[in-house]
Amino acid sequence: MRRIAAGRRAGRARAGRRARGWAAALACAALVTTACSADQHDGTFLGVREVDVGMHKDLPGMSLLENYTYSGFDNALFLDLEKWLEDEVGVQVTRNADVPSAARITKLQSGDADLIIASFSVTPDRMEEIDFVGPYLTTVQGFLVHADSGIRTHDDLAGKRVCTWDGTTSRVALAELKDTVSVGGTDAAECVEKLRDDKVDAVSTDQVLLYGFAQQETGKGGLHVVPGLTVGAPQHYGIGLAKGHRDDCLALAEWLKGYVGGREWQGNFREALPLLVQDQPDWISTHKPEDELIDAHSCVDKPKV
Repeated sequence: MRRIAAGRRAGRARAGRRARGWAAALACAALVTTACSADQHDGTFLGVREVDVGMHKDLPGMSLLENYTYSGFDNALFLDLEKWLEDEVGVQVTRNADVPSAARITKLQSGDADLIIASFSVTPDRMEEIDFVGPYLTTVQGFLVHADSGIRTHDDLAGKRVCTWDGTTSRVALAELKDTVSVGGTDAAECVEKLRDDKVDAVSTDQVLLYGFAQQETGKGGLHVVPGLTVGAPQHYGIGLAKGHRDDCLALAEWLKGYVGGREWQGNFREALPLLVQDQPDWISTHKPEDELIDAHSCVDKPKV
């Protein structure tokens, strides 16, 4: 886990080495229709001088606030993005670490958040309402169960109670398994608690989220992610923002491609999700997006073919 201050210092050291050499060039490449200059953002980004970033706070491995310490892969992305926005773009950054999944789009459209980094899946329907930059991570939907549950295949899920929660794509994908009993929760943490208390037989959502919860159980022999048991299409996590800021959106997309393509992405992933890395030898090729995928989903109203 990274403490906030230590994480920022580490992020500044990493981003400082790479950003000075190419941030301006990337911004110019993204804003090809405008004149590039040192003050092209004029001290603002997305029309504001202080960028509020909405996040989760209860997802181990991705975005967790515990004992005044933030940890997780989304948190690491936030720290590197914060460095770029503050030092290269010239705006201040604040973190709102309490954004429910069901409220992500509403908070962007209302202006309560300027950016959302919260395991936010890019979908065509959502792209009609807001813009995305990304994906910065690809995952598939899986199942978290008790180690002694006997659940190994789709057939084993017949008649089983499976928990998902509002505002996610997981509930839609789970409908493919017609013999399961869908049980609702308010969020991931509540679903996992129901599993611990034997009120449900499984929790289904994106594997990266499930591995985060499984890591908390290490040594307890309690919960684990079922290898190879998936449902639905791959999920692509992006940074959400309100429509109407395409120039800044494109500049952010160029920065993100540098982040995903650099050493920081792999190091942050390995640190945040060591159990997944251990279980999946092909974790880089499975979870790391290519530039073409980022270009196809960033700052557009529908995915590029």
